[in-house]
Amino acid sequence: MSQSRCTLSVRGLDCPNEVETLRAALEGSPGVTRLGFDLIHGLMTVDYETRVIDHEGLLRRVRERAGMQAELAGQPETASPALTSWWSRHGRWVSTVSSGLALGIGLAAARLGPTLDLEKGSGQRLAQGCFALAVCCGGAWLVPRAVRSLRRFRLDIDVLMGLAILGALGLGQWDEAATVAFLFGLSESLESLSLERARRAIRNLLEIAPQTAERIGPDGTIQRIPAGQVRAGDRVLVRAGDTIPIDGNVVKGRSSVDQKTITGESVPVERGPGDSVYAGTVSGEGTLEIEACGPVSDSLISRIVAQVREARAGRAAVERRISRFAAIYTPVVVVLSLLVMVVPPLLIWAAAGAGSMPPWPLWHAWFYKGLVILVIACPCALVIATPVAVVSGLAAAARCGVLIKGGAFLEEIGRLRALAFDKTGTLTLGQPDVLEVVCAPGQDDQAQVLRIAAALGDRGGHVLGKAIARHARGLRLDVPVADDYRAIPGKGALGRVDAIEYHLGSHRYIDEAGLCHPAFHDELDKAEDAVGTAVAITAESGPLGWIRLADQPRPEAAQVLNELHDLGLRTIMLTGDNARTASAVASALGVGEQRAELLPADKVTAISDLSSRHGPTGMVGDGVNDAPALAAARVSIALGGISSGAALETADIVLMGDDLRRLPWLIRHSRATLARIRQNIALALFTKAIVLILALCGLANLWMAIAADVGTTLVVIANSLRLLRGAKC
Repeated sequence: MSQSRCTLSVRGLDCPNEVETLRAALEGSPGVTRLGFDLIHGLMTVDYETRVIDHEGLLRRVRERAGMQAELAGQPETASPALTSWWSRHGRWVSTVSSGLALGIGLAAARLGPTLDLEKGSGQRLAQGCFALAVCCGGAWLVPRAVRSLRRFRLDIDVLMGLAILGALGLGQWDEAATVAFLFGLSESLESLSLERARRAIRNLLEIAPQTAERIGPDGTIQRIPAGQVRAGDRVLVRAGDTIPIDGNVVKGRSSVDQKTITGESVPVERGPGDSVYAGTVSGEGTLEIEACGPVSDSLISRIVAQVREARAGRAAVERRISRFAAIYTPVVVVLSLLVMVVPPLLIWAAAGAGSMPPWPLWHAWFYKGLVILVIACPCALVIATPVAVVSGLAAAARCGVLIKGGAFLEEIGRLRALAFDKTGTLTLGQPDVLEVVCAPGQDDQAQVLRIAAALGDRGGHVLGKAIARHARGLRLDVPVADDYRAIPGKGALGRVDAIEYHLGSHRYIDEAGLCHPAFHDELDKAEDAVGTAVAITAESGPLGWIRLADQPRPEAAQVLNELHDLGLRTIMLTGDNARTASAVASALGVGEQRAELLPADKVTAISDLSSRHGPTGMVGDGVNDAPALAAARVSIALGGISSGAALETADIVLMGDDLRRLPWLIRHSRATLARIRQNIALALFTKAIVLILALCGLANLWMAIAADVGTTLVVIANSLRLLRGAKC
């Protein structure tokens, strides 16, 4: 059955309470297979079966079953009047302010009435009228939602607050009821305002590409058009100091380009004809003409924004645990509230041995305490503690050139106990150079050895083969074309040149192919004692020779590994290279452990073994060649590969700047995010526990309970947003 996905912008989706309302309305309904929520941006992602329902049907279900207004995200021109009306945007604040004014006038009338020369009882009637108005205004948004929740037998914050207000009115506490209605409306408005500020902050961090571009016409005229109208092959003019609007290649001009919005690099890089540039980066002192690679919707920054938005729709493990806890916690506290209302008066009555029911003042006191506990049952601060922190962490990482594809990975990277690294291209520069070409005994044509090796290396994607081909062309050798080429993963390759079959690969591969003569075997053994990697070339008739290549470690690798050790992580290098070369690189960089001569399948086994020995183990690789090992790791991290976007599709986390120094920062950032979550949860639970104890002792009233809940929610949001302000790459 055909599956599709759409993203809906839902008005008022700024609290976990609305998430549960939408889940109750849509989850499990015909055609809906999966729901995802981005609380920060008020978005709901829906996977659905197109033969059962379309997006119009989804919008109708949101409207009819959840009582909320929604539209397709990114299509403001189709917005319904209910979504764009003045009341939909400002109605909540109007109700809150009106409730506050009525409450203030009511309190003033109640206090000043006896001292003023008013008709008997008129001050009290005025106060009660104002309190009633305050309840009506404060509950204007509360009552419809509470009714919908009760119809579905759900105990949410709207129901709890509604019961608290009704209970206060039943006790004759009109001022308390009005205060609760006002403070609840104020908390909803302030929470919405805080999240809107978070939305703006995150949008400013991620959506940085300009809205317009200067397109150069065939006749050389320049026209300013919307960036979305640029197509592949169009030429765009970017003046000094302007932001580049699209991904493309420089065809004219030279300038330093500030790429920190994409890669997190603090130093601008030089770009000239033939170099790639990305939308959202800034040209420095020069003017560039750029040929667009495609529309802005396909640009790297657009893919990053899409990945981060999709990541926000998922939930981290800790967030799921908190949601499950809240689902149990709320009914338990409601039952506790009912027990407090009923049990103590009955026990006191039984102990007194009276023949009549307990007096009303006794019921009144314990019923009021139960109402306070009912207000404390609101889990909003507890549930929102995680998603705001996770979203802030994801956005801060994106600003620093680290793309994390979900809250689960942001959480897991901070829990790792070991990190495995691929060697070539990860711990080393990945650009080995040819050090020497040696002919086999009985051969004397080094150029022929290099030509054949270059022909095979040119057809494959292995970094050593590419280096050999590059070296041959640098010597201006004529590199022939290899036919019938076939790669042997982790070993080598074979192909035909001038109708003769040749093999290129490791010593082990040549041995297994039965083409390693005894004298050549001894020569290769000696070559492998030296630093670097020896690659052998043989024909069916016998060996031609070998080529030794060496790769240089990344300048920052040793320092990064040392920092990871200081953070308590074990480091392991996994490589298909020979043991001697692997040992030399590991020793030079200070790697804790190394395993050599590994095939791709061996790396998967190594990851499994490391996880069982050391605990959760991550893998850092190039995102393509190490795909099996990356998939087996608890968290996969890709370094580089952004020009093709392959890393964006492969790994859980992508270091966009091709810079290992982001790794220690990422570990610290993840741990800081987890610390914020723990702080938020502890604060929410501690505040509720304190107010609960005060309520049982008769020292807390309704407005204190809801004020504590409001304050905790706002503090939790502010504490989470510190991740945005405090992230220093």
